[in-house]
Amino acid sequence: MLSKTLQRQALRFNSSSVAKSAASSAPRALSNAYLGKIENRWTTLPKEDQHTLIEELKTRMELPWQELTTAEKRAAYYISFGEWGPRRPLYAPGEKSQIFWIVTGSVIGSIVLFIGVKQLASPPPKTLEREWMEASDEYLKSKNANPFTGYSQIQ
Repeated sequence: MLSKTLQRQALRFNSSSVAKSAASSAPRALSNAYLGKIENRWTTLPKEDQHTLIEELKTRMELPWQELTTAEKRAAYYISFGEWGPRRPLYAPGEKSQIFWIVTGSVIGSIVLFIGVKQLASPPPKTLEREWMEASDEYLKSKNANPFTGYSQIQ
């Protein structure tokens, strides 16, 4: 009888210690201070800290999702799908309009510069006038010059 009582006590002790060890082996919830504003701090965290945080969240996510805190869920979502690393936007807010106005100003400035240089330039030489070009064509035809374009070809 005494041995059966001892066996029962031992069995109760073992089952309670197994339950306690299972509860103690379950990962603890990460603190809100540790996970708070992770979106702002993530890029400045050292790589080692990022990896430890990822590993801690992985162990926590093995549990049922109802046991995760809101901060842990937000941190896991941001690490998985947030705008960091390759998902970082190409342009910061306001940079697109700044680029547009710089390009527009450059195009308008180049047009103004072209018109100004053209206005300040000397008049074109006489050799570019229509009468001069017709007279040079007649001269070339009379001398049978430039056989490749047809002046000296017999028609």
